[in-house]
Amino acid sequence: MEVIILLIFVSLVLAGTGVAFFAWNLRQKSHEHGDRLALLPLELDNDES
Repeated sequence: MEVIILLIFVSLVLAGTGVAFFAWNLRQKSHEHGDRLALLPLELDNDES
């Protein structure tokens, strides 16, 4: 029974950490340039040829 309580505690800590990092990411606004970063390798290929 103690293992179930430990598993619940660990899962809540992991979920809370994930939510905290998601909120931090939204606050930093680092998601706004994701499209540009995704196309960056294509721009590098065009410069070489």
